[in-house]
Amino acid sequence: MSKTNVNYSDQKRETKFPIAESHGLSPRSKWLRDYYFRGLEREWNNQFMPFTTGTDWDIVFHEGDWYINPEVYYYIQVLGKNDKGVFASSYRSMAIPVELPDNFWELSLPERRVTFLEKVMLDYIPHEIISENDLIAGGRFNTQLSRCFNEEEAKEYWKKNVRNREAVFKYHKSGFGNLGAVPGHIIPDYETVVKKGFKYIYEKARKTYDELTEEEKIGPKGGELRAIMTAAKIPKKLAKKYAEESRRLKTETNNPKKAEELEQMAMNLEKVPWEPAETFWQGVQTVWLTHMLVMAEESYPGAGLSFGRIDQYLWDLYKKDVIKQKTFSKEFAKDILSSFWFHCNTVYDAMIRVGNQGLLSGFGQIITLSGCGSNGDDLTNELTYTMLEVIDSWYPSLEPKPNVRIHRNSPERLLDILIDMIARAQGAQFILNFDERSIAGMVKEGIPKEEAWNYGVVGCLENTMQGNDRSGTVNCNPNLSKSIELTLWNGKNMPRNDIVTKPGEQIGPETGNPEDFQSWEEFYNAWKGQVEFIIRYTVDINNLCEELRGDFIRTPYLSSIVRGCIEQGLDIINGGPELRFITVEGVGYATTVDSLLSIKKLVYEDKKYTIAQIKNSIMNDFKGNEVMQTYLMNKAPKYGNDEDDVDEFSKMVMETWAEECWKYKTPTNYQYRPGMLSWNYWAGADASYTIATPNGRNKGSFLSNAICPTNGADKKGPTAVTNSIGKVLGGKTESGEYLNYLPNGASHTITFNPSIIKDPEHKEKFKAYLRGYIENGGTSLQVNMLDAEMLKDAQKHPENYKNLLVRVTGYNAYFTTIGRELQDEIIARESHRI
Repeated sequence: MSKTNVNYSDQKRETKFPIAESHGLSPRSKWLRDYYFRGLEREWNNQFMPFTTGTDWDIVFHEGDWYINPEVYYYIQVLGKNDKGVFASSYRSMAIPVELPDNFWELSLPERRVTFLEKVMLDYIPHEIISENDLIAGGRFNTQLSRCFNEEEAKEYWKKNVRNREAVFKYHKSGFGNLGAVPGHIIPDYETVVKKGFKYIYEKARKTYDELTEEEKIGPKGGELRAIMTAAKIPKKLAKKYAEESRRLKTETNNPKKAEELEQMAMNLEKVPWEPAETFWQGVQTVWLTHMLVMAEESYPGAGLSFGRIDQYLWDLYKKDVIKQKTFSKEFAKDILSSFWFHCNTVYDAMIRVGNQGLLSGFGQIITLSGCGSNGDDLTNELTYTMLEVIDSWYPSLEPKPNVRIHRNSPERLLDILIDMIARAQGAQFILNFDERSIAGMVKEGIPKEEAWNYGVVGCLENTMQGNDRSGTVNCNPNLSKSIELTLWNGKNMPRNDIVTKPGEQIGPETGNPEDFQSWEEFYNAWKGQVEFIIRYTVDINNLCEELRGDFIRTPYLSSIVRGCIEQGLDIINGGPELRFITVEGVGYATTVDSLLSIKKLVYEDKKYTIAQIKNSIMNDFKGNEVMQTYLMNKAPKYGNDEDDVDEFSKMVMETWAEECWKYKTPTNYQYRPGMLSWNYWAGADASYTIATPNGRNKGSFLSNAICPTNGADKKGPTAVTNSIGKVLGGKTESGEYLNYLPNGASHTITFNPSIIKDPEHKEKFKAYLRGYIENGGTSLQVNMLDAEMLKDAQKHPENYKNLLVRVTGYNAYFTTIGRELQDEIIARESHRI
């Protein structure tokens, strides 16, 4: 679909405060970026396209994929427990019927799914080259595909779905958090596809199938492998369609240079991704076409589906083409990457009519850059720097989300560039991941140290291995602060609780009436019993979701590019990957710690208050007890100030809930592991169902964010916060080895005043801070450089700040599109100086 080369630049607006803008783009790259940001004014978009088998019982929308987004619960169930919901009924009514082969209903479920995917992608979805400026083929991929159930499967699926919905909604509305078995959040084996092609994958699956017994061939394993073989040939067939479109456009253009580019695109597509990539252009094309098909199959637009260490597995191709043979210039390579950037951003077209980010703030297609090698050596290369240039020039934009790994041997050049980029932004263009601490976490979950160095990042900041690991990194998000309520009321929801479904319900174990406790040890042991129950309850409800997905959801295409699935003849959902984890992301950690510290100090040590008085004040949300609230907020110790006794206690709390996670597995043989992301739950969905807490927080107000201290509790500056975080994650052994209780990683968001990097001297201080973070801090850091007055002006005049990006937690979001409460939370964050 050829487009005229018009200028889609945004009109300049007068703003009281300057905000970051794109810069240094070539005309081609500028057109692509400007065209994307035209949004609904574009004549092309990538909205969800639903497709159905046409049966009366067909299910197109799998609601369980969205349970971790409580904002959409209203659209899932409106009229009652058997209600199909707005999304499901709407997509089903809009769905395009697909002509099925005669033997379709005789096939196994995975074979039906892959047959349906192939039919849709080859015969129903248009194959468009977006414009004469686009160098990468692969336009539409946002789908809602039939789950391809027969009538009996559909009935059984719906029965279990209703059961799950009721359990998940009760879990959430009782203040426990949210959970659900979701797609995405994985690094497929893109490296193997780039270096060996889908031909290699197909032959591997064929060989495995041929070695099956005849009984196995007619069983589930045979059906799965036949589906994988079919899936492995889809990219070749789809690339051929795009090659034909490239040649069609070639006949229409009067521009000789563009005709040459279109011919080269066609030649690329005739080779990759079936054969190994031989050029950088082919490598990027391979990655994108492979990636977009995963999103199409899962009907899940990019959430956590990540690219891994892309600057490493594309480096040899870039070095050959750009540096050694000079096949094309660095600027042309940046244009290739800009086309890749454009397509990554079109995930947001899925719900484009809802807003410029749809219903969600960040889908999280992470690219992992830089990092150490097997011996701690630095692997930064010229492609790393080229990609950083593209990131910087495209900013502000949402995708792909960069995560830059730094470590003790990171070069000065890299750190200088990163700090310069931060100085030009409000919400940093990337998350920083710290290798030594992160690798320690991977080793804790059983990854050999000689392999753990090659980890990648998915979603926001979640650490996984590449190509063989699905770690369910956002599946379980328990509200740890619920444990305080359960402890105070002996396992019950608080009476007179107007924000949960059943006030006074006995939902946790009876651990004793704390008004009868004579010692802090009794109270703490009761709390341990309740937090252990929360983890167990979380696992029990999530396992219902995992069981449903294991029984009914099939993704043979994705399974073809995750190592272990072919070897076992198992879908990725059913335990196929070599590495299998589900992450429990603790929410409200500092709220929990500070609440325990308040009770320990003011009830059991100072005897300022009794448990009965604390409970009464909480039930009244501190109304009439403001003096007590002030004491709780200001006179008790707080996590985040580098105080060894407080940090040692906080570490004990961390170890208690984190170690509990390792006791459990899913029915599909995935191991639970701990992490700390929080996404936006601490400020919205979880916070709204949380009663007042003994650290002085009012009911419904924000919880603490991931591993960050409670807002305003960190009084001693960023270095003190950093040291506290490193200690509660495990610190170091006596011999200096890093420890890490949270293999998934822990989100630390920090806000600085822009003045701290205003000149070379201050930039050197900030670099020293980052070096210190490597030694003593956590696994990841995201930086905001924000002036609170600018954000207040953006609230008053949002039309002047449409492109203002800020760091929320693990992701960037446009400040003017997030809710007022979350805006206020970001404004209220402590703005540090160094």
